[in-house]
Amino acid sequence: MARVNLERRAEIGLEKRNRTRAAILEAARACYAAPKAAPVTVDAVMQAAGLAKGTFYVHFADLGALEAALGEALTEELDRRLQPARLAADHPLTRVATALAILLRDLARSPAQARLVARAAAEIPDVANAMQAHLRQDLADAHAADLLAVPSVELAARIVTAIGRQAAQDLAERRIDDAVLSDIVSAILRAIGCTPREAARHAEAAARHAAAHSR
Repeated sequence: MARVNLERRAEIGLEKRNRTRAAILEAARACYAAPKAAPVTVDAVMQAAGLAKGTFYVHFADLGALEAALGEALTEELDRRLQPARLAADHPLTRVATALAILLRDLARSPAQARLVARAAAEIPDVANAMQAHLRQDLADAHAADLLAVPSVELAARIVTAIGRQAAQDLAERRIDDAVLSDIVSAILRAIGCTPREAARHAEAAARHAAAHSR
């Protein structure tokens, strides 16, 4: 009986530890998604979590470790949303357009999520790198097929990322809405070398893929 009680006590302790860690991560999300972009610090996160500062160091070595955990969680969520529809497209530029269409549509539905993604992509290197991994793969395929007007995959990725990040910020601040998302996707494709007709064709195909994989 004593052994069973000790095992259950250990289980309860682990459950409590996991809940506390999850609460800290959720508080970090809230800080990054806040309408006013105050610096994200350990103090700010723990105040948002309603926990003592010392509790932070039970779960994370430092702020960088928290950001890495948040980045991993965020990129996993984005992959679950974007990759099934992206991989259903057989053209590299349609894959780029599909990922953009789904991401921007999701961000248009939630300004807080738009703020979180835009800020995390700008401030947490792991998030930016993970978000660009599939993009670079698709752009490399497009470059190999001579479909890009820009001289390198790196430059194309920078163009896509810069316009996409600005769109996320505009969605977060409600300067634009979902009525212009298809135009933004087309503009990004034109910026990396598509003709207006090609850009419209890929954007239309992306909208179909996105609709087929919507919630």
